Formats: sequence, structure tokens, C-alpha cells
Amino acid sequence: MSDLEGLTRNLIRKGYSEEQIVERLVEEYLDFKEITKEKAKVLARAVLEECKNSDTSSIGNPFIKRLLTINEANITVGKQGVGCRGAGDFFVHKLIASLSETEKIPFLSPQSLDDAGAVRLKDMANLGGMSEGMEDLFIVSKMEGIHSRLSDFPFICGFHVNACN
Repeated sequence: MSDLEGLTRNLIRKGYSEEQIVERLVEEYLDFKEITKEKAKVLARAVLEECKNSDTSSIGNPFIKRLLTINEANITVGKQGVGCRGAGDFFVHKLIASLSETEKIPFLSPQSLDDAGAVRLKDMANLGGMSEGMEDLFIVSKMEGIHSRLSDFPFICGFHVNACN
């Protein structure tokens, strides 16, 4: 599926009306998802609203604007090889994984270069209220779609959720 936020921001910059943008997003949804046109419109309007709400060009306070605006690198993440598990993708995941290391060692860490993470809670029987024989509990998280949002987020922010599982 397309980067809907990136597409929306491009259409806004080109001067498309909100209705034209919503219709274009509806087409994208209907091309890729098995949903009704009404549901696609709801989702499309939500994407448009998010893009309008997160637009930093209307912020008046220079400090806040500088804080929320990213420095342009003039290269897209895709052009540098990130995505679809290419060489750049592994390179970036390794960098983020090294930044996210702590003294705590998770069961499945960012070092695995996966978009999932897992922690193991040991000795659950002593917590009370747990099923008998239940000694350990595994909490697993999985993130999808982060790569598609990198066009609008700073380098670290885009991977923050994955790296800190």
C-alpha cells in the first residue's frame, strides 16, 4: 500500500482540494483493502486530518517549530536502501538496536533485527492469581507499518517503537 501520509502531504502542497485528496486516498484504500467505500472515506478523512494537524508550517513559536521540524537530508529512506529487508534496512536496524541497548536483556531484543520484541517474566507463580504450573509469562509486541511512516518522522522517531520493545 502507498505511503498515504506522504501522498496526502504532496497533494496538499500541490494545492488539491480536501475532497480531491479524500477521493484519491479512497482509491488507494479500495485498490489494496477489502473494505467498503464508506469505510475507506472514514479512513481517508482521518489521514487527511492527521496530516493537517501535524503540519509544522503553521507553528508560530520559533522554538517549538525548530523542535518539531526535522533537518532535511535530501534523501529518502528508500533511496538509501531501507525497506523490504534490503542491505540498508539491516544497516539501519543494527544502528537502532545498538542505540536501544540497556542493562536489561529481553528475550527477543532489537539485536534480532526483527520488528518484534519479547520480554520474559519469570516465576509468575509467586505473583498470585496465576494458573497453577505457570512459571513464566512471555509478553510479545509486534509493530507493522513503521517503515511506511518514515517519510514524515525523524530517523530515530520512526524506529523508536520497534527498538524499545
